[in-house]
Amino acid sequence: MKKLFPFILFLLSISLKAQYADSLFITPVNRGELMLRFTTIPCGIQPKDNVKTICSKLEKFLSSYKDDPNFPDDKFAKVANWQALKSVKMGGYGIGALIYENKTGKILHAAHNSQLTKSRSDLHGEMMLLNEFEDSPKNKKYRNKYVCKEGLTIFSSAEPCPMCFIRIATVGVDTKYCTAGPDDGMTQRVNCLPPYWRDLASKHSIVKARSSPVMQMIAHVLFYSYMLDNRHV
Repeated sequence: MKKLFPFILFLLSISLKAQYADSLFITPVNRGELMLRFTTIPCGIQPKDNVKTICSKLEKFLSSYKDDPNFPDDKFAKVANWQALKSVKMGGYGIGALIYENKTGKILHAAHNSQLTKSRSDLHGEMMLLNEFEDSPKNKKYRNKYVCKEGLTIFSSAEPCPMCFIRIATVGVDTKYCTAGPDDGMTQRVNCLPPYWRDLASKHSIVKARSSPVMQMIAHVLFYSYMLDNRHV
């Protein structure tokens, strides 16, 4: 049996990689299903773990994680996931976002969802990011009135919802996201917008990021982490 153990681990690792298929990135129906997805992340999360333990294990994993050179957006995915995890630890929703320069890759600002922690319905991750960035002195370099100059991208851990999508379109920057939001994601529903907003959104790139499967899975499970303790009710 001892001789078979390394082989079993090898097969398990292949199985876990296979689990990062698109079919898994759908809305979990309950806490148990979500926990099974948490356990696919190679950081030792167990089904019995509470939120504090899960956050601690994810924090250690992200601290030691090296960006995968095969996925050029891993750098941004990791920062967005850090922000999402920060929100979960504070009792909020697990969504993080950042804004960076396209030419240099320099991250200008990062923020996270603060709906629950600040009791504000509008404070989604991207909304917090833009509120803070637009209020900061460094924003003057990148702003033309309320519209940003060309050459910036907002990167979100999860696909923007309709409210955030319209805000980003108004600001006039490119958009990337780590994981799809099948329930409220807007990128596949652009044609549902009135003509003016549809045309405005089409002026800038909106794409799913090229980030590693494990970064995508972390973004996905953090997006639904409110199911762990029903903090949304």
